[in-house]
Amino acid sequence: MRKPSSLPRPDHEAGFTLAEMLVTLAILGLFAVLLTGALGGTIRAGQSLAKPAGDGGIAAAQRVLRARLEHTTPVVRTDALDPVVDLRGDARRLSFTAPPPDRQDPDILQLFRLVLTPAGDLMLFSASSLNNRIDLNDPALTGWQGTRLLQDVAELELSYFGPDRFTASERWQAVWIQRPQLPALIRVRLRFADGDRRDWPDLVVRPGATVNTACRIQRTTGRCEAN
Repeated sequence: MRKPSSLPRPDHEAGFTLAEMLVTLAILGLFAVLLTGALGGTIRAGQSLAKPAGDGGIAAAQRVLRARLEHTTPVVRTDALDPVVDLRGDARRLSFTAPPPDRQDPDILQLFRLVLTPAGDLMLFSASSLNNRIDLNDPALTGWQGTRLLQDVAELELSYFGPDRFTASERWQAVWIQRPQLPALIRVRLRFADGDRRDWPDLVVRPGATVNTACRIQRTTGRCEAN
């Protein structure tokens, strides 16, 4: 006796229907969108960590600048008719003299240059005042040692507080050159590009030699003394 042949399966059991395939594709597409969003968030988070958004780098840069500017030394320039201190500053760069940061040779002063490079690096260059192999007046700073304080800086603005050259009134000025005394205060401002979340609080430093704001270079002694 022959066994009855098994009944054929209905069409909807033979495989996925078109509707089922569309639903499956829609679900897979939704997962892909969610996964892409998660990966994008991870990449953005990694980028924000690679480019400091907090004040860690800012605080370190300000500590270095404050330490050097507070020790600015009023060295008399010998190439001027009247006694003037060797500090030359405008709104974009500052040149000054101070002891080296390591204090190994505190009697050997160093020359410092604070500049913003075209690439957006805030640099503090230094050279020993006794190094005869370096042209200390070379604007290219050939042979100087450079320390990068910050990257991706859009603008540097320097200003100096002290008596106006013409009126003798105390005010902030954009230029401090050929003066018989150091500025009472030096202010460093930075601006970052739009979208950069870093914040630079104004750095205002009083050079230690100008605690007495009446300090001037005396022709006879060549030192910073009160009038």
